[in-house]
Amino acid sequence: MRTNLVFFFQDESRNSVAALVAGIDYFCKRRDMDIVYARSERELMNSISPDSFNIIAFSVTTVNFHDIYNIFGSVKNKTGKSENVLYVAGGPHADGDPASLLAAGFDLVFSGYSEESFPLFLNRLSESGVSQRSAVIYSETSSVWQKRSFAKFADDYFPPLEIQRGCRYRCNYCQSCVRLGSPLYKSKEAVDEYIDDFHSKGFKRFSFVSPDAFDIRFETDKRSPENISSLFDYLQKRKIKLIEYGQFPSEIRPRGDTGSYFQVLAKYTKNRKIVIGAQSFLDERLRKIRRAHTSADIESTMDAAFRFGFYSIVDIIIGFPDETADERIYTLNRFRELNRKYPSRLHVHYFLPLAGTEMYYSNPSKLDIKTLRLLDKLERDGRAKGWWREGKKMTEKIILMRDRFSGK
Repeated sequence: MRTNLVFFFQDESRNSVAALVAGIDYFCKRRDMDIVYARSERELMNSISPDSFNIIAFSVTTVNFHDIYNIFGSVKNKTGKSENVLYVAGGPHADGDPASLLAAGFDLVFSGYSEESFPLFLNRLSESGVSQRSAVIYSETSSVWQKRSFAKFADDYFPPLEIQRGCRYRCNYCQSCVRLGSPLYKSKEAVDEYIDDFHSKGFKRFSFVSPDAFDIRFETDKRSPENISSLFDYLQKRKIKLIEYGQFPSEIRPRGDTGSYFQVLAKYTKNRKIVIGAQSFLDERLRKIRRAHTSADIESTMDAAFRFGFYSIVDIIIGFPDETADERIYTLNRFRELNRKYPSRLHVHYFLPLAGTEMYYSNPSKLDIKTLRLLDKLERDGRAKGWWREGKKMTEKIILMRDRFSGK
């Protein structure tokens, strides 16, 4: 029977889907398979083929689990207990809390990077059919991840180059290190493969995914600005003219030695706005969440960015579980002081208890009226963006799903 693979395709999952599509291209022996992208519940229903074996695949984040569950549950109820429909889930939430996805009703859960294990599963499916349901399939990063780009065109979307995977700092609120303990870096041959596909599609804007923009490796295995300049110089020789770096999704971690890195960015990149992952201006908070930098490092990074012509977007998080009103006010006022010295804007995010992190089972602290008034003033003055409002709604959904399905 022909296989009909349907990806639920949303903005937050499109990089993951593009990597899976690349893995299918690299590893999958099957040719009797259709790949379909659905962006809504209606499109999911319309994509199910009565004459094929249907695999409905969802990439689930802890943030979107609530909304995915509602869509998935509705589709599953409408299809009933059909033997020719298999519901599978993967993504960051599956890494941190796979049992919750089984409890929510998915047939199979892929936990870990699955760009190779999922295509191999499809191969086994072709040979012997579905051998199990209600199970977790654990995966490791593909042994060829560093040698291949793992980036393919998916539903008119081509992802940024994931130049680095994993993070060495293991901040206790962050999912970047849940899948992978030590960082991996793309090889030159993987970069070449990506560039070839990039040029073949006629794209112009070249961007990256990296949890720590200044920590990449290209020529040497040591952190250095020469690694970045070598990479960018190589891209220019390969006729890449519009390079963007140091902004989402390749933010900059504060350090005291960033001047030479910004000098490289000023020479090669087109963007003049960068994102600094500060998270807090209180050293005690930075120590508690294991950021491995200080408040002084944040100022040093903002200063270096300014000296080389960059505008700083500074990310902070409010609402940490044991956070006090005084702490929040201090962080906001410290930014106001730095904002007078350096062209900058504060992006205020809200604490999200993410699956697999040490803080998954913690709840956020309540925001006090003084903090809310100061946030409102900063936003009215154009000094801050209030992403925390949307984050607060996200956290409410996360806690609802965690308490319902996590077993604790």
